[in-house]
Amino acid sequence: MTLRPLVLIATLTISQLLVLAAPPALAQGVAGPCTLTGYDPTIRPDPEGTPTDVRIGIYVVEIDRIDNVDQSFRIDFFVALFWRDSRLASAVLDAGRGQCRFPRRDVWEPQLVLFNRRDLSSQLPETITTDSEGNVRYVQRLYGDLRSRFDLRDFPIDSQALPLSAVSIEYGPDALNVQLDETMPSRTEEFFIPGWHVDDETHQVTVLETRAGDPSSPGDRFVRFDYTFHVSREVGYYIWRVIGPLTFIVFMSWAVFWIHPGMAGVQIALAATSMLTLVAFLFSLNAILPPLSYLTRMDVFLFASLALVFLAFAEAVATAVLSASDRERLASRFDRAARWIFPSLYLLIHLFTWRIY
Repeated sequence: MTLRPLVLIATLTISQLLVLAAPPALAQGVAGPCTLTGYDPTIRPDPEGTPTDVRIGIYVVEIDRIDNVDQSFRIDFFVALFWRDSRLASAVLDAGRGQCRFPRRDVWEPQLVLFNRRDLSSQLPETITTDSEGNVRYVQRLYGDLRSRFDLRDFPIDSQALPLSAVSIEYGPDALNVQLDETMPSRTEEFFIPGWHVDDETHQVTVLETRAGDPSSPGDRFVRFDYTFHVSREVGYYIWRVIGPLTFIVFMSWAVFWIHPGMAGVQIALAATSMLTLVAFLFSLNAILPPLSYLTRMDVFLFASLALVFLAFAEAVATAVLSASDRERLASRFDRAARWIFPSLYLLIHLFTWRIY
């Protein structure tokens, strides 16, 4: 069963899940439009010195793509914010409803935005719902790309972090107390990411400090909330599509050790062909990796393989020169020794690249 049908199921049931996650008073009555009188949305509902409690709920439908080159990932998820604003309770009571719905711009909110957003689209109306006790709920479904800084040194056996980073663009830790809503499910049961394995999920609340243009002036401090998926790459694709074929090409270059030293043209042509093929593999990685200032594990493996093939090429030239100088016995000794030395070196390259490096 794929995740696509689950998107529809999640869309139909998410409101029920959120109601269950909300305070009991939030599940009573039918929400409708109400009128606000004498309400100032720029004023925080709690008095100065008392932080406003804000709970964040995350429900991820799917992450269907992780892009190494752009260092981003595409995600479809719901986000829910819960807080209490007693000033809104009177509007609900005056309207005679169990709940009221207001445009988001007309009420106070914690001003949380996705800090690492790249290209996101909203799927639901920008409204908030409140009940007669002032319990407020904001729900939005978002789809698009988020940025993440990848460390690709261990590629293709690397692990990465995919964060949903929310920052209040107006309030610091003295004004907001942000927490994760543990009662809300975080993802679909059959959630998976193609080509990746989800290891675990973590969350933390920190402070984002900004630096002022004037070094003598203190910077601002904002509340930051991170919900992070920790994932590890499934290496099977790269074993079958890159490492395996490349290994066979290196094996092919060793055929020169079994060709008679007098056939120099065949030896050199075979070794040169192997080198050019490895160079083509090296360039093919440009399509799946960004320009990096450091070497990845795959780069180390490719360059080491290329060096080994070049040594096979040099050995073929050396034995050809020895054969042309009527020293075929010495050339044959070199070939026999190379049949053991080169496989041993290649085994060490594998161990160094995938185990030790």
